[in-house]
Amino acid sequence: MMNSRFAAATAVLLLSACASVPKDHFYTLNVMPSSMPSAKSMPRYRIAVGPIHVPEMVDRPEMVVREAPNRVKVLEEHRWAQSLKSGIARVLAADLDMNLNEAQVVSAEDYASRNANYRITVDIESFDAMPGDSVTVDAMWTVFDAGGKPLKTVRSAAREPLKENDYAAIAAAYSQALSAIANDIGNAMRSPDVASFK
Repeated sequence: MMNSRFAAATAVLLLSACASVPKDHFYTLNVMPSSMPSAKSMPRYRIAVGPIHVPEMVDRPEMVVREAPNRVKVLEEHRWAQSLKSGIARVLAADLDMNLNEAQVVSAEDYASRNANYRITVDIESFDAMPGDSVTVDAMWTVFDAGGKPLKTVRSAAREPLKENDYAAIAAAYSQALSAIANDIGNAMRSPDVASFK
């Protein structure tokens, strides 16, 4: 009798423990399909995107959201599938590659970046999400020539409203904001003060 009671109690404890184990959710930043050009010509020059710097507060696997001006929440069960630095570089490079018809754009982590004609460093100054409201991305970025000479430094800011109140929507809104920043960088690469070096 004692053994059966012990077994039943153990089974209840195991079931309750299994029921309380949180399920992790993983998110990625994605390239926006609207950036896709109608045709891509043979690249005349190569751009490397990176390194990327992000605020220490969000430089972690967990998604971080803002609950109040001076309070944030680290979401243990909602994580980025890769580091934010790598994800941001990958998305900016892919968005730019589709934005600039005559360029091949790669992440600085890519082997092909060693022969880049230009390098774009990005300092993300703010990477904020307010659930139920919007996400904002503020970035300072600099275009360098192959010799390391800075050609242009610009601050870009993008705010995207959240269409749904869930964490997948936050990842999607961040992707949209990064696409807007990539568009700013693309415009700069076509400007006379940079284009004259091509």
